[in-house]
Amino acid sequence: MRYITPVAVWLYLVVTTVGEVLVYYSGPGTFSVDIAVGVIAMINALLTALFLMNIRKEPPVIQYLMLAPLALIMVLILTMLFAFAQ
Repeated sequence: MRYITPVAVWLYLVVTTVGEVLVYYSGPGTFSVDIAVGVIAMINALLTALFLMNIRKEPPVIQYLMLAPLALIMVLILTMLFAFAQ
């Protein structure tokens, strides 16, 4: 069995998690940092769904349907940021 792809995805997720923490501590509470962390988290969620849940082997229509909830989540995150911005 080939373990290259899951290990590469796991390493990418570890690196981006460390990157998220570094971005957050560079300027906590600022709007651009919140957006950057949200975008990185959304990319991580998409990568996890595509590779670890085997969505990449589904037809393209199913793959594009994965983007709809992610776009909705991003809109909700932006709405919360604007609503509670000081």
